[in-house]
Amino acid sequence: MNEQLFSEPRAECHLICHSNSPHLSQLFTGLWLLHTTGHIHLSQECRTANYFDNKSQPQHLRKAWQEHVLVVMNHNIRLYYDCHDSHEIDQSAANEADYYFKRSYLSAAIPHSLKAKVFPLGLTYALYSAAIDPFERQRLIAFEGDLISTLHPSRPTLENMSAPFDDDARGILFMTRAWDPFDDPDRSKEKIRERIRVNDMRACCIELLRKRFGPSCQSGFSHTAYAVKHYRSVLLHDKDSAAKENYIKLLSTHAVCVATSGLHGSIGWRMGEYVAFSKAIVSEKLNYEVPGDFKAGMNYLEFSEPQECVEAVDRLLADPALRNRMMRANHHYYHTAVKPNQLVGRTLAIGLSARSDPSKR
Repeated sequence: MNEQLFSEPRAECHLICHSNSPHLSQLFTGLWLLHTTGHIHLSQECRTANYFDNKSQPQHLRKAWQEHVLVVMNHNIRLYYDCHDSHEIDQSAANEADYYFKRSYLSAAIPHSLKAKVFPLGLTYALYSAAIDPFERQRLIAFEGDLISTLHPSRPTLENMSAPFDDDARGILFMTRAWDPFDDPDRSKEKIRERIRVNDMRACCIELLRKRFGPSCQSGFSHTAYAVKHYRSVLLHDKDSAAKENYIKLLSTHAVCVATSGLHGSIGWRMGEYVAFSKAIVSEKLNYEVPGDFKAGMNYLEFSEPQECVEAVDRLLADPALRNRMMRANHHYYHTAVKPNQLVGRTLAIGLSARSDPSKR
């Protein structure tokens, strides 16, 4: 936790949200944790005004607002969080914000006029508090109308979605999904091709990993209608293993985990989950930037082609010392940069300090 949150008077944080999207759950959880530990005083406003697709925007950005949220700190510092998968900045929101935190942060894509206020948010994934807190209850009633859907054993929580590094773990894990390129008639040809590339990269990695490592590799697509129709040969052997509670158990028992790029080239949720479980990671080259000391060779081995993926997995399996160092590095990074109170605490500290000292970016 940034020490400034301990030394400053308790910050007032007013959360303004327009959805209860899972993309925002890690932020919501981090704010709740900071509230319960007394570092901030949290209040919340759920704005349920109707939103409509902006037809002038590309299809993939028309509902991006569902992954955006605003925090007003100490009544006058506007912190804007953009957890959408793509790299595009909402310039109107950025112009009105004091600081803008972007999940898929690409420095080269930030307009020059905004570079001083746009920051990388970090690795994100779905994560909730163990029980429904009062703020989540308010969001569920405002945006979903009930509380029932969240009370499920598969609910990913701070308690069940992290683990220390484990030298006794064995095997390789690559459970993923195939995206339907044609499930939205307005999707551009470019974005259709992108989904096909993502699917084909994942399918080829599954095929080669299975061929090289056999039963020690738990890999495959979840059994969606699209995957069953187009990628039958690389489906998960056990379709029930994709259920969240089963996936969490598998995460705990496998040593090496594989990640590929997500939609719009994003760093997928799998990466954040692997770091939380202190895994040795093999990842497709990252297109976006995250804060802190997280880099290829230390936190993950990178690949560009499926055969390179297999070679990187082979290297980790053959070198226990490298594997152990990587697991320890990810354990450290999780506790300093990814754990929700740390991830959110860093952004609040920027809000408190960066205005007077831009070098603290």
